[in-house]
Amino acid sequence: MNRIVGKAWRDSASIIVLNKLSGDSLARGRGAGLNYEVLLQTRTSRASFPNSLVFPGGVNEPLDESDAWLDLFGSFGYTQHDFNALHCAGGAVTSIFQPDPVKRHVALRITAIRETFEELGLLLCSRDPKSKRTSLWTSAIADVETKNWQDRVSKNPGELLNLCKEYKCYPDIWGLHYWSNWLSPVHLPKRFNTAFFIAAFEQEPPKLESNSEVSSVQWSNPIDILARNNNRELELYPPQGYELNRLIHWTDIEDLIKFAQERSCHSNENFFPVVVEARDGVLHILPGDDLYPTNVDLINGNDRLLKDKTVLELRQSSKTLHRFEIIPSQSKAQFLIQNYKPKNHINMGDKTIEVQITIHKSK
Repeated sequence: MNRIVGKAWRDSASIIVLNKLSGDSLARGRGAGLNYEVLLQTRTSRASFPNSLVFPGGVNEPLDESDAWLDLFGSFGYTQHDFNALHCAGGAVTSIFQPDPVKRHVALRITAIRETFEELGLLLCSRDPKSKRTSLWTSAIADVETKNWQDRVSKNPGELLNLCKEYKCYPDIWGLHYWSNWLSPVHLPKRFNTAFFIAAFEQEPPKLESNSEVSSVQWSNPIDILARNNNRELELYPPQGYELNRLIHWTDIEDLIKFAQERSCHSNENFFPVVVEARDGVLHILPGDDLYPTNVDLINGNDRLLKDKTVLELRQSSKTLHRFEIIPSQSKAQFLIQNYKPKNHINMGDKTIEVQITIHKSK
């Protein structure tokens, strides 16, 4: 699978950055039942996924896999054993981490950290030697010439290594926990195979300084974002909508990060949506759904499966549901889960959620 994916998609990495709310913030009602917020940015009209709300991240570069990074980590006391711990050996390997899972786990975390710094000026790095790093939480440093280094790193990804050497720090890859793997629908002109990671701050992170690809950035309550999306106040793509719904399964950030850390080295499904055209609407089918093809065509997307039934009839004829349903005539979209048990991840139970999602249009 990885050989085919490599031809069609560009590997990328994103971070779902969380921030633990203080007691004062909770007392003022900012949490709405959660004790954390999520970092979201609005893309400009010229950027990929224009005008939408997304997690920070971007495309993997060859320099993210340089052996020079291993030398840098080694200078802080990290060894091959620490790199190996990022991947659970012996099990299946999610496609984006093939063919060398340990090397790819390191490189994609560096990608996510580099891109987050480029976009938002948030440098997820640490100066602590291995002997002092025991926390669940991620680290960040703020005493850098942010704008200057953002420009340099944007022009040359290798400049992140020079930044780390100058400021005597290293990318906090152990503060990032692997979460999920999404592949863009095949009809997009640009396709991305994206690893999502989770990182969390126990205290308020440094000031953000966004670049020209970002029109705004905000710390937001996931429940509030989902409500505003359903009220058509903002746009979410399916991966963001899905992951925000998955996050709110946890109300306490420490429980969430402990779970994320425990499952981080395990593989899970490639979330590759397959389009099914019904008589009155369109379904975007996810792995585990009864309609999900046994053999997925990663190049042509199974050429849009056609069904001579309505959306409701297709739902009623399926036992296991894991899908988005879109009925244009009713201006209605729903996210449905029924009898779906994910591999190595949160079981959200049976759900039917009214959503407003940005669906990628065909070329």
